Amino acid sequence: MKEIIPEDIALEICELIRERNRKKKFSLAKGQCWGCMKYSNKKGDIKTRCLFSSENNDNRGCQLVNKVFDNEYQMMK
Repeated sequence: MKEIIPEDIALEICELIRERNRKKKFSLAKGQCWGCMKYSNKKGDIKTRCLFSSENNDNRGCQLVNKVFDNEYQMMK
C-alpha cells in the first residue's frame, strides 16, 4: 500500500502541477486539472478536488499528484 499524502503536501503538489500545466498549450493533464478545478470551484468546496476522492482517505485520488509525490517528494526524505 502506498504512503498517505499529508493534506498540505497534496495541496502544494496540486498547485505545482497546475502551474506546470499553465505553460502547456494543450495536454491531457491540463484538461484533467481544468475539469477538477472547475468542478470544485463550482461546488465552492476544496474537498471536491480529485485528490480527495480516494476511498481510503489518503489524498491519493489524483494520479498526477500521486506521481509527483512518489517520484519527487519521496526522494527528499
